[in-house]
Amino acid sequence: MTKPAAFFVAAAMAVTAACVGVIAAYGLGLGIGSAALAALAALGAMAVVHLAFIRTPAPPDGRLDDLDRVATELQSRLETVELRLATLDGAAGERARAVVKPVVEELAALGALVTSVAKEVAAQDAKIAHLAATRSLEQASASLPSAPPASAPPSPAPAAPIHAPHAPRPQPFTPPVIPLEPRQTRAPDLEPFDPDEPEVLRPPAPRPAAPDLGLLARLELALRDDRVDVHLQPIVSLPSRRILHYEALSRLIENEAVTEAAGFMDVAAAAGRTAEIDRRAVERAAGVALRLAASGRSGSVFVNIAPGTLADEAAVAAIRATLERQSECARLIVLELRQTEFAQLDPVERAALEAFRERGVRLSMDRAADLRLEPRELAQAGVRFVKVAADRLLDPDAVRGASIHPADLAGLLARHGIDLVATHVEEERTVPELLDMDVKAAQGLLFGAARPVRPPAEKEGAAASGAAALRLVPRNAAAS
Repeated sequence: MTKPAAFFVAAAMAVTAACVGVIAAYGLGLGIGSAALAALAALGAMAVVHLAFIRTPAPPDGRLDDLDRVATELQSRLETVELRLATLDGAAGERARAVVKPVVEELAALGALVTSVAKEVAAQDAKIAHLAATRSLEQASASLPSAPPASAPPSPAPAAPIHAPHAPRPQPFTPPVIPLEPRQTRAPDLEPFDPDEPEVLRPPAPRPAAPDLGLLARLELALRDDRVDVHLQPIVSLPSRRILHYEALSRLIENEAVTEAAGFMDVAAAAGRTAEIDRRAVERAAGVALRLAASGRSGSVFVNIAPGTLADEAAVAAIRATLERQSECARLIVLELRQTEFAQLDPVERAALEAFRERGVRLSMDRAADLRLEPRELAQAGVRFVKVAADRLLDPDAVRGASIHPADLAGLLARHGIDLVATHVEEERTVPELLDMDVKAAQGLLFGAARPVRPPAEKEGAAASGAAALRLVPRNAAAS
């Protein structure tokens, strides 16, 4: 406290004590001595109170400073630990990727080895079947009688001439035995797919091109004879390569060739026969899907469908009847449209597609070249699969203009219940790159070509004949 303030407080206390003495003398009627004592007592009390208030405060406790220092040190250590954990996490991730990469490459190599072994086994199976057929034909030719049949009239002996009574009598004519050569049979290029048997992936075999004798006329004749069928191509999981689904691809079946859909669908669309082809494809795919489900094999069958088919009331009604014939069909069939076709659907086609979706049919977007996708909108529209070519996913230019990096596309779609399928996978070196992008499913010639479906009656006929060694359809004889 400053000196002027101290003097002012002392004067105030003296005046207050004098006031107390005056009050005690005149107000209370005390004597001069008693009033003076009262004034001195009041002055002393005020002095004591003043000294109590102006006492120097105790120095601050040093423990607070110690606590502050310890808290600061702990915060610094926590920051250091967080930095080290982040560094260790990054190093662990890099090390894990470095450790997993050789394993993935080894799995890819093992897959290629399994494919080669399957090819060799199929070739040996075809050779064994061919040798068995040849042996049976040789045994059949050896068992033929060397004498003429009993029903044939005997050849009359010629009369001996008169001038040669001792001439030798000619022997009757015996037809020579001509050994039968084994019949050369042309093995099919691809073994038909049997939904009732475990699947073994085999490499594709080339097919001869069909001569163009008027594609529209050939197509009409094939539709009349029911020779527009579907072949199945597997969709496998990565990296195990276990078969998840199948895709039904339309094929034009002719004498010595099979024409893919790209070779005749444009002509079919121009002639207005696309709806008929799609309807048949859905019917056959439904039959195959039911056989797969009956054999205990999970998975769906993808069927390509054109927008024009959705606008055809008769075709839509026939497809709806096929799906309603068996309650499981709607769950097992996946209707597939191209990305460009999804964007160009008119109200009638969208209504037909929505009606299928309400019955439980899932949708697939095929040939997605524009990666600026909206997963929420696709999920609301019933799309559960998006197919993107492997070259497109691995193309560095695919990042330009896209809302997300292709490496994060699979995770983004998965969060909305959509599976990403990489298509046109043809080389082993592509598989590790797809695994780095977290792609879980793939399709392509590397995992199996499209193969015809073995009819159920064919297998039953083969079992009834008892010819277990001679299969009605040889296993990929063309692979040899």
